[in-house]
Amino acid sequence: MNKVFIVLLLLTGCAAGPGIDRAEENRIVTEYYAQVQSTKAVQLSSDVFNGMMIGATVGVIDELDGNREDMIAGGIAGALVGGLFTALFEGSDEAYEYQLFTQKQGEFWVVQKEQLPSDTQCVKVRVADKATLVKAPNQWCENNELLTRSAM
Repeated sequence: MNKVFIVLLLLTGCAAGPGIDRAEENRIVTEYYAQVQSTKAVQLSSDVFNGMMIGATVGVIDELDGNREDMIAGGIAGALVGGLFTALFEGSDEAYEYQLFTQKQGEFWVVQKEQLPSDTQCVKVRVADKATLVKAPNQWCENNELLTRSAM
């Protein structure tokens, strides 16, 4: 019975089909082209320490009915588990900051985990709940004021 449940659970996770992201429902989505001014690698902040502290607290509380050694062991185990799950949930701390420019928006920055090819000079910026960048042909940025549009 447990094996069937696990298999069904795994298959359910793979059942997502193609289509428009549900986060874009009832939202204005804007797309425009921007010139890449510069790119630099950045490091994102992390909550691993907070996860370790919460895990340690839970571990100690779970072992309050035991002796001191049990509470210490519970705190250490909780800190390891809390930190590990936080690190797995966050993923890599490496990201890239892109300094962009359009005549209409002026200069602005986008930070994303995906690194674009080093020869990228023009990007399509898609803004909904979050902004994403995709490499675009350079000529699309030559007169980007005319190319600004809203996607429907």
